[in-house]
Amino acid sequence: MEKSKTMKQTGLLILVVLCFAGCQKEEAYEKPAPPVRVQAVEIDSGEEGPRYSGSIEPIIRADMAFRQGGYVEDILTVTGEGGQRRLVQEGDSVTKGTVLVRLRQSDYLAKLNQAKSQLAQAQSALEQTEHGVKTAQVGRDKAKLDFDRANALFKTQSLTKSDYDGARAQLDAAQSQLDGGQAQLELARGRIAGAKALVDEAEIAVRDSTLHAPIKGVVIKRLVELNSLVGPGMPGFILADLDIVKTVFGAPDVLLPSLRIGMPLSVSTQAIPGAKFNGRIARISPAADPRSRVFEVEVTFANPNHRLKPGMIMSIQLPGARRTDPVPVIPLTAIVQSKNDPNGYGVFVVDEQGGKIISRARDVKLGGTLSNRIVVREGLRAGERIIVIGAALVHDGDVVRIVP
Repeated sequence: MEKSKTMKQTGLLILVVLCFAGCQKEEAYEKPAPPVRVQAVEIDSGEEGPRYSGSIEPIIRADMAFRQGGYVEDILTVTGEGGQRRLVQEGDSVTKGTVLVRLRQSDYLAKLNQAKSQLAQAQSALEQTEHGVKTAQVGRDKAKLDFDRANALFKTQSLTKSDYDGARAQLDAAQSQLDGGQAQLELARGRIAGAKALVDEAEIAVRDSTLHAPIKGVVIKRLVELNSLVGPGMPGFILADLDIVKTVFGAPDVLLPSLRIGMPLSVSTQAIPGAKFNGRIARISPAADPRSRVFEVEVTFANPNHRLKPGMIMSIQLPGARRTDPVPVIPLTAIVQSKNDPNGYGVFVVDEQGGKIISRARDVKLGGTLSNRIVVREGLRAGERIIVIGAALVHDGDVVRIVP
């Protein structure tokens, strides 16, 4: 009876396991939604020529770093408001050659004095060696004369063999002493060269412990404080010459035929309302940026009284005809190759379906460029949302995730 009861329990357990396994469903793999950035199609009302934007940058900039490490002992001071002396700071002007910062000199002067002491010892040893060589030279010359006299007497049998051998031995000893002195002289000269190299190295270290302004300009950034510890390669100051500045904007390929080096352009900024700055194109990049697909164009212009500051946003006006009809415009980054026409273009429009954001491919016909945007002649309406970042990562019908 116990055996029958055990069999029933075992069968019941197997039945429960089978029921549990049958109730489970295999979950289908769901592809993660790629992140994209979207933007509504805008309408451009038309204005006198296309307009581009860029930021102000100095043409000449000096990033100054320390070649040596140490503690900051001194920083340039200037006269501030109220006649008070203060440390130089961002916005202050400095002249070329001005000492901006100096590291603690005692660390470097000690090494320099040690190197000079070694040089002095080497020079003293050289003088002693030179004196010894001169003395040895005199002794060798005297021994040579004695030997020549002894040799002449020995040939006439006026000198004994032992006296002749003694004269010969004295000459050999004097020559050996002279050779040894000359060898010591070469070693002493080598020590002199090594000591001079140490002095030169120590003097360079002393000079490198001080940062001088390499240009006449404005302090853009001061990166050190008094008594702070700096290491080799650490930046100390950033200077810039703001007499002439530049701005760079991205131009599409269709605009390149109308641009040329030296072409005058009008530049303005909202930071200085009503002011116009006349610039000229100084550089046109020979290759487009692989991501944005635009060519860098550099415009330079004078900056009287340094009214323009690095980082200000500038608006560059390009000559062109006035458009009368409003047109839809989209960023260049939204354009992809058409799936239906290898020579055509398209975009991805996003639409909400069932609580999900779906991407839909749509062919478009493009017009001219307006700044960093392009005119859409057919295929889009104002207000439709399109993918402007991440379009190359999605396909028609994909679920996407909108990010700011």
